Amino acid sequence: MVTKKEEFIARMRKQVDELNYRWSRERDKFEAGLQHASADAGKEYEVKRQAYLKFRKDLKEKIVDLEVAGENAWDDLKDGVEDAWKSLATAFDKATSHFKK
Repeated sequence: MVTKKEEFIARMRKQVDELNYRWSRERDKFEAGLQHASADAGKEYEVKRQAYLKFRKDLKEKIVDLEVAGENAWDDLKDGVEDAWKSLATAFDKATSHFKK
């Protein structure tokens, strides 16, 4: 029987995988366009990319923490994972909306 914890972890992993796929597609477009952009645009892209990567790393670490947490503690950690997801999604949205201009 699958527990609520396992369902939550599976859902979060799926969301991260889907966002990583979208990031890879968008990143390729951005980097191709940067060849013809200013140096400032390249620097700004790098700042946004690093922010996204940091939030992604943080979320992955929180998911691992959640996996090893006991059944009683996982509910407390769940909020942190959800907050990390929101931060990652926001970083993605900011990066993609900025570079689609």
